[in-house]
Amino acid sequence: MRNSRGGVQGNASSGGFHIARPGAGGLMPGMPGTRKMPGFDNDNWEMPKTRSMPRGDSSGVQAAGCSNSALLSKSTTLNSKLLPQGSGGIISGRNSALVHGGGTFSTSSTNFCLGPEAAPQLSSPAPVPVSSEKPQPPAARLNTDDLCRRTVSLLEEYFSVRLLEEALQCVEELKSPSYHPEVVKEAIYLALDKSPPCVETVANLIEYLYIKKILTPLDIGTGCLLFGSLLDDIGIDLPKAPSNFGEIIGKLILAGGLDCKLVREILKKVDDGMFQRAIFDSVVGAIRSASEQAILDAQTSDIEVCQSQLK
Repeated sequence: MRNSRGGVQGNASSGGFHIARPGAGGLMPGMPGTRKMPGFDNDNWEMPKTRSMPRGDSSGVQAAGCSNSALLSKSTTLNSKLLPQGSGGIISGRNSALVHGGGTFSTSSTNFCLGPEAAPQLSSPAPVPVSSEKPQPPAARLNTDDLCRRTVSLLEEYFSVRLLEEALQCVEELKSPSYHPEVVKEAIYLALDKSPPCVETVANLIEYLYIKKILTPLDIGTGCLLFGSLLDDIGIDLPKAPSNFGEIIGKLILAGGLDCKLVREILKKVDDGMFQRAIFDSVVGAIRSASEQAILDAQTSDIEVCQSQLK
């Protein structure tokens, strides 16, 4: 089997046998149709190893001769049944799942190590629920411009015909109780802007709406405070407005819709000392003219506070 140079005889013409190299397609020793050779008379046809050669050591090739050449005779044909499916490359005519781009991943090929309970489950993100309810339109905003226009119209009509029931109906048709303080403020302003001022007429209207429970004491008080905060400017064009305004307040105190505590708050809204004095004197004068001294006596402490606020 060896030549003088320690090479391997791979030629069958010298009476030897074909050495099966990987891919050579030769017959393996011991296979049917091959000659039996000494040392190959049993099924253990592989030559024993004499020494191991370090991988990559080229100097050991000549020293070791061809002792490892018999290893090359072992067929590289592998039984695909002994390999796990998908262990590399193309096996059994199909691509391995572990090779990049090698087909579709299947959880069944990994169950041999994870078990059916631990097999990874591929799930898609849960869909976001879509509400089937229609969006609610925004609440209708209070159209103050329209309310102001309608309020001025009904008040002008009242000052013209002076029908309390018709005015009450028009206020109800506004259907906006939160706007009632503005109705009181606008009524006082329009009344005092008349020539002559309609003091008695507007006092009767506010008192009537209060008796009919259309206006509350809070509505009346807030409306008077709104007008009082504008009185410094209004009094310039309407010099009698502070006195007339005080008279209206006095009549509403007699009707029970206001009290002298509100007078204290109104005086705080007015900066002009002359306007303050005119308002206070008119309030007290309206109550005394009605011979209602008992009301003044019952509110003596508030009247004294009002006097202390006068500038």
